[in-house]
Amino acid sequence: MRKLLTAFQKELILLLRDRTGIALLFLMPSVLVLIICLVQEKVLNPTTRVLILDNDKGVIGQVISKGVSKSENIKVIMASDLGIITGAEAKQAVNRGEYQFSIVIPQGCSQFSIQKARQFIALATGGHTLNTPPKENNPAKDSQVGYDPGKGSEKSITVYFDPSVQGGFRAAVLTAVSKVLLCMEYQIKLDHALSLLSSDQNTIAEKTKIEDSSPWFGISEIWATEFGFITMPTSVQQNVPAWALFGIFFICVPLSGSLIKERDNKILDRLNTMPVSGGVLMTGKILAYLLVCLVQFFMIFLIGKFVLPAMGLPAFSMGNQLPAVTLIVLATAMAATGYGILLGSVARTFEQAIVLGPTSIVIAAALGGVMVPVYLMPEPMQTISNISPLAWALDGFYDIFLRGKQFEAVVPKAACLFGFSAITIAIAQGVMKFKK
Repeated sequence: MRKLLTAFQKELILLLRDRTGIALLFLMPSVLVLIICLVQEKVLNPTTRVLILDNDKGVIGQVISKGVSKSENIKVIMASDLGIITGAEAKQAVNRGEYQFSIVIPQGCSQFSIQKARQFIALATGGHTLNTPPKENNPAKDSQVGYDPGKGSEKSITVYFDPSVQGGFRAAVLTAVSKVLLCMEYQIKLDHALSLLSSDQNTIAEKTKIEDSSPWFGISEIWATEFGFITMPTSVQQNVPAWALFGIFFICVPLSGSLIKERDNKILDRLNTMPVSGGVLMTGKILAYLLVCLVQFFMIFLIGKFVLPAMGLPAFSMGNQLPAVTLIVLATAMAATGYGILLGSVARTFEQAIVLGPTSIVIAAALGGVMVPVYLMPEPMQTISNISPLAWALDGFYDIFLRGKQFEAVVPKAACLFGFSAITIAIAQGVMKFKK
């Protein structure tokens, strides 16, 4: 028992000697819990930015805008306020990630609903005509040029979705819009029916149960991408790149540990006596860890391509954008190695590095959208997420795999990652010189 107590005392003394390490041991988990709670605060009630393009300028647009904006978690932005006038421009706004989805209401919807209501009432009353439509449902004005309500049985309202939006949320949006349109349809029918004061009300009530049961408005669900999806993006397509990036950044742990061991064991001093510059030695270390990162990513890619389908999940597809993927992976690996070098230069012991490194990576992943999509975070956290290098890398992968963008679209994000690497390495070199 005495030996056990002595060993226990020795470990306590060693821990207390490293005051920074013991502080990090308690501080970093606390920060992690705080960040995760802030990020997930509105996961069940997300705030969503919705762009509405109302080309109808009538009651339909008013009803949809009012119905969608009733939710306190949805922020409605009218396209007319931004100078957006076409469906293609609305689609591009969603494609850029500025909005989670946009609703495009085509011209003639209000006039179409009025005409359908007249036909419905005429059918229900055995051929009676409607002389005067209700004022509140006639904002579209019957004199719209070039519109023929008899050309189709329904009008289509288009909803453009960002491919990164999850399936359950997407289904909820479509259901909500459908319910708003259905309620509006019944209201218009009722208003026109009540306007026929001389009609046989029993006949109307009896006819409405069986006649004209097809919906007036259809909803077209379209992905806001630069290529058409034959099937919608899968969870594999979204999660493989996200967690691959998470794994790449964990290279900072062995890299920082390597630097600390070289420093503590005086290996670095012996290396500096060799006729080789420190820059060459550091470059060799960076290249070695870059190779590890590249192998790690493409190993995960192979798992997504071959192993996951064998388990009954969809296969991960990289598409034909290998140069763009390689650029983002290389830039991410450089950012991870740069951070590892900075961590190895700042941390005084391996225990400090092993606490600070993984915890800070988890925080960066949470902020960057790896664990919770950025659009589901509260607005302040969405702004803070822009500082995370994982957010830049993940957005670049989503541009390639989900939004169908080309090589030049991911260059700015890759440049940010390379810049992050250069800054961290420069700071690390300054710290190393200061410690000498």
